[in-house]
Amino acid sequence: MNSPATWSRLAAPAVLALMFATAGAGAVSGPAAYADDDGQRHRVFRINSMEITESSSLFVSTAHPGLVYTTNDSGDTPTIYVLDADNGALVGRTTLSGVDAVDVEALAGGTDGLLVMADIGDNDSVRDSVSVYRLPQPESGRRTASAERVELAYVDGPRDAESALYDARTGRIFVVSKELAGASVYVTPRNVFDRSRALLRRVAGAPALATDATLLPGAKGAVVRTYVGATIYSFPSFEPVGAMPLPRLEQGESIAAPPSGAVVWVGSEGVRSPVIAVRLPKPSPTTPTTPTTSPTTPTTPTTSPTTPIAPPTTPTTSPATPTTSPTTPIAPPTTARAPTGEDAAGTPETPRGVAEKVLVGSAVGLVLVVAFVGVLAWSRRGRLRSR
Repeated sequence: MNSPATWSRLAAPAVLALMFATAGAGAVSGPAAYADDDGQRHRVFRINSMEITESSSLFVSTAHPGLVYTTNDSGDTPTIYVLDADNGALVGRTTLSGVDAVDVEALAGGTDGLLVMADIGDNDSVRDSVSVYRLPQPESGRRTASAERVELAYVDGPRDAESALYDARTGRIFVVSKELAGASVYVTPRNVFDRSRALLRRVAGAPALATDATLLPGAKGAVVRTYVGATIYSFPSFEPVGAMPLPRLEQGESIAAPPSGAVVWVGSEGVRSPVIAVRLPKPSPTTPTTPTTSPTTPTTPTTSPTTPIAPPTTPTTSPATPTTSPTTPIAPPTTARAPTGEDAAGTPETPRGVAEKVLVGSAVGLVLVVAFVGVLAWSRRGRLRSR
């Protein structure tokens, strides 16, 4: 039997195959569009502090313009680092008092001026519960602060997670699990910080291996990122409405939404890691195009009255007649997969279409996994026989 280390080596290429296949199927918006069009400077800033070596979260302050928050991955104290948004310099540090952090993975906030720090990492899926803290968004300078705390448990058992969202309007926390298969979005009850404990219930599916998430300004949508791409959702229904690739980074771990609403910022672990602005896909004009296509639909019934007159002769003599009536139901599936993400009539791709592409990508990735492992097993068996 192969050792766990052997299986890890076998699984690594398969995991990457699945991720890239899923990202490729979901990337309906074409190549990643960066904030600058001149191709010279896409970077917003570098994190200029040797204290921050594993930035695993990012949040742009809604209470103090010009400030950005991040945290280190597991192994650090429960500290929120305050950065200057212009140059990435460390300008503040807020440490939570009386908190024994396990694996802080996410920061989230809203329009109420509060910040949520989520200690939700669980690589081995063994934690019976995880903790989430809420405090006022820090200013620059060094300080210690107390925070509200709520203990959360998943209804379907422990799991790893690196992504959290905070809905200031309802006081709910959303957590996105980090799993290769069966990843999900979970949500707490309303006003969860009025409790000491609460359950996380599943409300939607999520991309495989999600590493962070952010709400768009005004909570008009949510974006969940992985190592290679991002999926855009309606909020709070979590219906997928778009997807996009992300630039290659050392280890893409974070995403945040600045106030403009036109871009998201993505970051990575590593010393002096960069934060890069990526332009969000422009929404398609759904309202003008939909009415223009529907009036043309009634034209099909106008041709169908003539179709019943011809049945005896059309099967053998007239290929033209079947193309008007029988092919009408077949035309939509062939046009719905246009390369531009729009159908032949110009209507934007539906959320269902985006979801189907993600599922197809996952299926392709799984096929690659099976094929890859099968080839390795066949090769190993041949080597054993040759001995």
